[in-house]
Amino acid sequence: MIGFLRNNKTRDREPSFFDSAAADIDRMISEAAEQFLKGDHTPLSEPVKYNVLWLGFTHVTFGDMDFRMNLFDRDYLKAVALNFEKSVECITEHNLDITVDLHFIEDDYPLTLYDGEEWFYLAQETIQSVIDSYIDDGKYDTVFTTIQTEGEENRSRNAFKTGYGAHYAILGLCPADLSTHVPYSTFNLGRPRYGTFPLEDPEEPSLYATAVAVHEWMHQLEYLGTLLGIVYPHTHSYMGPEMYPGYKKYEADKNDYDFFEFYRQVLSGRVPYSEDKLIRYVGIYPKMWALTKRSTLRLGTFTIQDPEGRGYLTGQEGSPSLTLSDAPCRWNIQYSGAGRFILSPSDMPGMRIDLSNASDSEGNTVKLWKDTGYFDAQSWKLACDSNGNYQIQTVFGSGRAIMVPKEGDALLLSGRGRGVRKWIIKPADGK
Repeated sequence: MIGFLRNNKTRDREPSFFDSAAADIDRMISEAAEQFLKGDHTPLSEPVKYNVLWLGFTHVTFGDMDFRMNLFDRDYLKAVALNFEKSVECITEHNLDITVDLHFIEDDYPLTLYDGEEWFYLAQETIQSVIDSYIDDGKYDTVFTTIQTEGEENRSRNAFKTGYGAHYAILGLCPADLSTHVPYSTFNLGRPRYGTFPLEDPEEPSLYATAVAVHEWMHQLEYLGTLLGIVYPHTHSYMGPEMYPGYKKYEADKNDYDFFEFYRQVLSGRVPYSEDKLIRYVGIYPKMWALTKRSTLRLGTFTIQDPEGRGYLTGQEGSPSLTLSDAPCRWNIQYSGAGRFILSPSDMPGMRIDLSNASDSEGNTVKLWKDTGYFDAQSWKLACDSNGNYQIQTVFGSGRAIMVPKEGDALLLSGRGRGVRKWIIKPADGK
């Protein structure tokens, strides 16, 4: 309940929308961290509903190489999606209720070469318009895309083309994780191992492509360790780091996915972890699953406007600058814990408002930049005054905030200066 000051003349400021949202999420974070610290695996009273958009791209190209899914590949991918859904539900002891919506995309799309290496993959920015055509606000918690470059038909189709045999499809890649606007993983379907397909039991992760899907998805969830401030196993910890007793360096057998034993233990919060000669069990505990929902941390899409009508805070495509504009820019605002928020332009979800070199210095540059993992540089405090206007402040506690001159680029300043330092932040749909 909101109280009064002792003179009864001035009412305390009502919590802002962002204050209230942060408090709710912080409560969830605290409860999940407490369950982890107690080693408490008490199941949820109701499972967390988790929705996956899975897109099978049936035709992809790289240069003059041409890769396609055949009818068998489509049937196999349907089985992989079912195997992922049912086996992960079982592994998480039904604290997670997964729904996979699988769609096949018939148009052809180009692959992207990975960092100048011999590997190529289906880049999110290449097919973002396809993703957007399926995504409703908050419906899907992650996006998977799958291509097929293996098989006799693809070999015969491409055998004598430039680059075939020198470039290969990357097995799996997670370029966007839970901390981004839309988590995204992409991987090659491959071929089923002998004796594993058709499925005998959908609740048993028997398909190699299922293991690849789970692996890339688990990379998305590594953000939980930072969010909760707890020990959380990296997805590649099955390779045998000393702090994970019982896991010797991985050696493949003929089926090449022995590491699913490790995945099971991560997804059920039962990975043995050694610290000061004591063993505790790490991974995902039941109350953490609610924090994997895209809608939990993503607070919505907003405009950021000067209260005096001089323009909107705007990020431009192809430029790192933050400026004022007459046209509103739509910003995705996401909570990242500890009273901090990430601000990304809706049409450039891979970019964030960034403080150069994470330096809390007067006049430092504030710009758009890709996700670097440096949260001090890319997360902000939203300080609301009694008029409902916000300052976008650095997390360092100095009170310095983003200021945009009438004509110029954004800076970090402590004084008001000649520009916009306070903002109206409101839902982009006007509600």
